Parts: sequence; structure tokens; C-alpha cells
Amino acid sequence: MRLSLKFAVLLVITLSGAVSAAEGQDENLILKEMAALDKAFKITIDAVVLNQPEKIAPAFVEVQKIREQVEQAVKEGKKIALPRNQNKFKVFVKLDNRFHREIRTLVIAAKKNRMRAVNRQTHNLLNMCARCHAIFRKQA
Repeated sequence: MRLSLKFAVLLVITLSGAVSAAEGQDENLILKEMAALDKAFKITIDAVVLNQPEKIAPAFVEVQKIREQVEQAVKEGKKIALPRNQNKFKVFVKLDNRFHREIRTLVIAAKKNRMRAVNRQTHNLLNMCARCHAIFRKQA
């Protein structure tokens, strides 16, 4: 568990740097979602460490709102720009859809106060973050 927690903290610090670099740019829904996810995961990690699952579901409300904005933009035919590797957009959509399904699983577990499932799901989600960032942080 200690290694997983260290990995989680390191990932959040890394995500914070990416979010800070995005500040000041024109609004990009993907970057906006990443900033909301950064905040939600910081709260989630604290909630896991402090055994406070009731804080997890509210942490992801803003993420869901931005997700809905992205979906609306797609319906309106607006281009969703990735910060890098736009040519891998279909891969991004597939990973993003799976990621949001996994967030729902985390939120359900938290609402049911199932801490083992919350711990496992938090770990799974952070691993998904790392895998996605490994694909999309590199220049194609």
C-alpha cells in the first residue's frame, strides 16, 4: 500500500504541473477536464488516506459537468483539440470513455462506503492516468 500511495502522490504532483502549464491558454475543454480531475484526485487521495469516502462523490461533480460540456461540443460539431497527438483522437476517446466508466465505479463504491473497492478503484484509475499520459504526452 505504501508504494501505491507514493505512486499516487507522485502522479498527482505530475498532473499538477501539467495543469499549471495549461493556465493562461484559451479555454480547452480537455485541459479544463484535466484540471478538474487533478483537483478531484487530490481530494480522493486525501479521502482514501483519511478513510472519508463521503468526500469522493462530490469531488467528481465538476468533472462530470465538464464531461457534459465536451459531449455537447461534440454534438454541436465543434472540434475537441488534444494538447498533443491529435492524430490519436479515436484512441483518446476510447480511453476517456473507459476512464469515466471507472470513475462511476469509484463513486458508487464510495457512496456504499466500500473502502477496499475504493482503494482498488483509486489505484486502477491512477494507473489509467499514467498509461494515457504515457501515450499522449509524447510527440507523435
